[in-house]
Amino acid sequence: MNELLVRGDLVLPDRVLEDGYLAIEGGRINAVGTGSPPPAHTVVDASGKLVFPGVVDGQVHAGSPVGVEGLADATIAAAAGGVTTIVDMPFDDPDPVNTVERLQHKVEVIDRVATVDVGLYAAPRKGAGTEGIADMADAGACAFKVSTYEYHPVRFPGYDTGELLEIFPAIRETGLSVAFHNEDPCIVQRLTDRLRAARSNSPESHGRSRPPIAELIANVSVFEIARITGVRCHIVHSSLARGFEHVRQYRQQGVRASAETCIQYLVFCEDDVLAQGARLKQNPPIRNAAENAALWDKIVLDEVDFVSSDHVAWPVSRKSDPDFFKNGSGVPGLETILHALYTGMVTERGMDPTRVAALLCERPARHFGLYPRKGALIPGADADLAIVERRAWTFDESAMASEVKWSPYHGLEFGGRVVATYVRGTPVFEGGRVIGAPGQGEFIRPVG
Repeated sequence: MNELLVRGDLVLPDRVLEDGYLAIEGGRINAVGTGSPPPAHTVVDASGKLVFPGVVDGQVHAGSPVGVEGLADATIAAAAGGVTTIVDMPFDDPDPVNTVERLQHKVEVIDRVATVDVGLYAAPRKGAGTEGIADMADAGACAFKVSTYEYHPVRFPGYDTGELLEIFPAIRETGLSVAFHNEDPCIVQRLTDRLRAARSNSPESHGRSRPPIAELIANVSVFEIARITGVRCHIVHSSLARGFEHVRQYRQQGVRASAETCIQYLVFCEDDVLAQGARLKQNPPIRNAAENAALWDKIVLDEVDFVSSDHVAWPVSRKSDPDFFKNGSGVPGLETILHALYTGMVTERGMDPTRVAALLCERPARHFGLYPRKGALIPGADADLAIVERRAWTFDESAMASEVKWSPYHGLEFGGRVVATYVRGTPVFEGGRVIGAPGQGEFIRPVG
């Protein structure tokens, strides 16, 4: 007798299994099949709906606005969006996760406040060389993060090429990936200083201060260091189709290169930034319509490793300054990532739902070493599910589960809607509200 049986159209790695079932026991998937199901204490009838694996969002900044306690709100938002695992960035305010002690403290916070499961990035401590890298990997970090551009000397530092050349071999020894924020600081700072001196501080100015060449130069610089050192190296958010061409070229040279894009680069273009203002401020910036179309070409050609949200839930006060440069960068995205990518790929382009699951579930899970526990509806995996109803609806920011209650996706029509989310076989979202409890989520470390 299984604890739970879920029936519906199952989005498996290779096909959609119509009118299939998942038998769940002890928080894990016990069996996947069709026809007469095994007995279960509880049956969830999701007939006619798509049952996706829970989304693994590989880029979340829960701690940027309020520190590590931001994990509470971020994981609530995740549950409402069908996201069952977040991988949180290390640049928390005021203390980045750059020591074992800080990583362990963050794990304690996860155990207390998280509604869904959480994996953690760690950061090398600027100026400390390779100190602590191996220890943070042993403590359960699933990746490392560096930035070529400095947002803050302590919380979000920039690492020069000499530092990267020193620390990449130590990260290589851990077997984990190092992700990098890809903007050349010399180009960005020179252009920003010039525009600010001219009192040019509009949305257009922001895009001009961070042109595509700044992103491309950073890609090549860091990938060259990865080529020499042998580290597994990842572009954390490519706003440009050419970034994926860089990945392909370096892979051909034997570099273990990869890249993700973010959902906002696929949904919005520069004209939307001009219309919405700082609500769509993002670094690297959201590009023009031609670049948006080129990114979609990469999605269709299956040249994108995975898609993330780059979620950060700034209070609206941090998105309201008339000086565009003074506003926070990033947008809330956990509640919309599955809705938006499903709409773009399945509703608008007629692609198979398995492609959505690959980009949002299996590939990020594999990248961070969480597969096969996470990322696919297969026997033995955690019973993490997102049940999606195939119907059009309009996103309303006032109904968000997150405390911030604002979104650049407000008023957009989506082609499918998450109606239930399960983490390890337990519902955390259903009936239009989050029902999971703080502490229900767990810290997830790489498998093996």
